[in-house]
Amino acid sequence: MLRCVYQELDVIKRKDVRIMKWNRIAVIAAAMAMMLLLSSTPVAASSGGLIDVGTDATSYVPITIDGNYEDWQDKPHSQLSYSWDSGNNYHSAALYRDDTYVYLHVRMSPTSYTQFNGYNYLFRADNKDFYVLAITPNNTSIVEGDNLLEIRRQNGYQVIYDSVGYVTRTAGQPDEWELRFPLEAFPGASKNIRTITFQCSNLGEQVLTATGTPTLPFLLAGTGFVIAAVGYGIKRRKRSAK
Repeated sequence: MLRCVYQELDVIKRKDVRIMKWNRIAVIAAAMAMMLLLSSTPVAASSGGLIDVGTDATSYVPITIDGNYEDWQDKPHSQLSYSWDSGNNYHSAALYRDDTYVYLHVRMSPTSYTQFNGYNYLFRADNKDFYVLAITPNNTSIVEGDNLLEIRRQNGYQVIYDSVGYVTRTAGQPDEWELRFPLEAFPGASKNIRTITFQCSNLGEQVLTATGTPTLPFLLAGTGFVIAAVGYGIKRRKRSAK
């Protein structure tokens, strides 16, 4: 009889050890997921080292490139200008990114330099340079209304796949334009890009940093999946221990 009791106690002990093991795995998985989450916070727009946050970066309205600029109203904009003329003439610009594309919006100065310029666009993804130019098809003249833009690699002059842009010209108003191209267009890049910046010597001296949520949604989903999976395993272990 004592042998049976000892055997039963030994079985219970082994089951308790397995449950404790799964509990430790759950704690470690949750801690790792939290560390990844904290290291992937939303990115704010910046210009000249100054942070300009207009709203929570996770609540921005999605952007459609169509020549209608209302979906840029909730995005932080910065001034592009030259130090010798910043008090009089400056352009308003915003850089945004999601998990698939990077987007640019520019409205030219209402005085002096008012017309579109699509040359020498320097996008930098995690410190890797990528020069882009935006031109009308066949370099046709810009007319009043919405004008389609081709987004091309400055090196090689190839149209970037899945890119699009529009520039709008209105009598008595400065030109305004928007464009987008996929993150995969960056040399050697992936959707895990952390930081994207923009600078153009034809528009000003400042550097814009993209607003957006590069990996947050995916980490939240992944964290939930890991915790749920581990929790399910623990539940099954506990049931088998009864």
